[in-house]
Amino acid sequence: MLPVQPLKDYHVLITRGKEQADGLKASIEENGGTPLLVPLLEFTLPDHMEEVQQRLGAIHTYDWIILTSQNGVDYFFKLLGKQPIMLPKIAVIGSKTEVALKRYGYKADFVPSEFVAEGFVSEFITTLAPGTRVLLAKGNLARSVIAEAINEAGSSCDEVIIYHTVLPASSEQELVHLIKNHAIDIITFTSSSTVDHFLQIMERHELDAYIDRIIIACIGPIAAKTAARHGLSVDVCPDVYTTEAMVADIILFIMKRNTKGGTLQ
Repeated sequence: MLPVQPLKDYHVLITRGKEQADGLKASIEENGGTPLLVPLLEFTLPDHMEEVQQRLGAIHTYDWIILTSQNGVDYFFKLLGKQPIMLPKIAVIGSKTEVALKRYGYKADFVPSEFVAEGFVSEFITTLAPGTRVLLAKGNLARSVIAEAINEAGSSCDEVIIYHTVLPASSEQELVHLIKNHAIDIITFTSSSTVDHFLQIMERHELDAYIDRIIIACIGPIAAKTAARHGLSVDVCPDVYTTEAMVADIILFIMKRNTKGGTLQ
């Protein structure tokens, strides 16, 4: 049976953007932990707006649109504007993206069983007829796995960058201060971008030695692979790619470590 507050005395770094941190923050607090919000992601409109508007203006020529994240949903409708328009079928990656789409009054026509690009596209291409036209709306740091697979399968996939991901200037010094003062027990990464930005800061300030004893949790295999590629030892990576599952697996990791004689917090 789980303790009432299994994260008591643990300080947990949340690196995701402020707009998406509420659920993870609440889950940490519910389990007795102290969330530390230092967003390593910030989202902005793209700088090539004319190209974006041209692509969205031709949206009626596509059979499908793919939205890969909550941010993708928000920026898609922000750029689309309030003018009523008949949208093509909509495919999303992940339950949270599906929920975000519903907030705008639309229902996803396709949701994969696996919430990563490779799993999504392997299922999605089986529904496409040759020559089907697909528009993939994504962030500037997203991989090209989906578009490449769709094109190779005989359909046509165009990509449009609808938002940019950047490192918030104000977060760097705050993170450096917390790391230097050993104020973080657990770091949560919810994307490869948060891993990359975190490690850029560590390298600039030569803080690699400070993070050896910190528990590292990644929301899914893509972020975990990015962390491992840079030499981070990933302790937690849930089978279900949600913040709730990540927190649950962090708790299990701590309990197992303490049972084996690890240091109690």
